[in-house]
Amino acid sequence: MNLDLDMKFEKALDDICANCRYDVKFNRENNRSLLLFEEFKSYNSETWSKIANDKGFIKQFESYLQEVDEIKDLAYVINSNKANINEVKQAFKELFKRNSDEIFKTNPNIWKQFDRVDGTGKINILKNFKDLVEDISFDTKHPIFNFIKAE
Repeated sequence: MNLDLDMKFEKALDDICANCRYDVKFNRENNRSLLLFEEFKSYNSETWSKIANDKGFIKQFESYLQEVDEIKDLAYVINSNKANINEVKQAFKELFKRNSDEIFKTNPNIWKQFDRVDGTGKINILKNFKDLVEDISFDTKHPIFNFIKAE
């Protein structure tokens, strides 16, 4: 396994580096198509509740999205001693709602897996991220949040 470490861990939103690399990037099974990018966050619940309005966090998240081919290639690993995973998913849900256009435009291809089939059997192609975010079934159990892991 090929491993690349950044080792610049932020303690708070004020420490965030919008143009920094992932904390850990590794190649699963030495295959370029199996790259995994991990970002470790040790924020408390209060800090997570602020990410939707934090320009530095948003910029960092968007820069990470530019690096991946699929959302499954990204992992945000949170410190579960400081915040509950459902609170973090809720914070990302709010970030997605408030910044849907920018997030979608960052890398539209990674959201294609969330295209839906409508009642007539036709595929409802996701034209923008807002379609998904505003979908009534968009809750924190949605697979879009699978990139958030608790440790």
